[in-house]
Amino acid sequence: MKLLKNATSPFARIAHAALIEAGIEDLEIQTVDPWADAADLLAANSAGRVPCLVLDDGTAITECLFIAAFAERQGKGALSASDAQSLSVAGIGIGVCDAAVQILIGRRIVSGDFADHAFDANPIAARRRRSVADGLKRLDATVLDAPGERLDLGTIAAVTALDYVEMRFAGAEWIPVVPRLSALRERASDRPALAATRPPR
Repeated sequence: MKLLKNATSPFARIAHAALIEAGIEDLEIQTVDPWADAADLLAANSAGRVPCLVLDDGTAITECLFIAAFAERQGKGALSASDAQSLSVAGIGIGVCDAAVQILIGRRIVSGDFADHAFDANPIAARRRRSVADGLKRLDATVLDAPGERLDLGTIAAVTALDYVEMRFAGAEWIPVVPRLSALRERASDRPALAATRPPR
């Protein structure tokens, strides 16, 4: 199997971490730039989005939740991706990631540059910032105090959301303090699924 991903995509990280936690073997990782209309990515996923998991028979599975569901069913590891609590937390985490990514896409549309903050004055950007902040607060109130023996999809998505927001918006005053979520990230930091997929700083 081959996973097409971008190193900084939070959705690709969630999928990759789920595959690792599920014990999927012989997984090839191909890094692609979804902004560049990479031919391999478009051949597998006409939407040009990562992640995209291409099976040995050529079947392509897109979107991180579908890849995680496949990983749980096919894997030999201990991924937990289908209980109600895990799915609830994962949904909040993915919502945080989506709102954060939408801010960056807005910047790219307005000025062509992720680092240009002109878009941030737009009311849509303010709503996305609110979604990120509210989602992080909700995660802080919802996540388990420590990961169990099985690393569940909720923990993967929650840690990914916090890492992504802090990477993309380092030092922003609108990011809330989330002590329980930060503590969970610290306790889970040495898990292979999270350590191996940590985005570059």
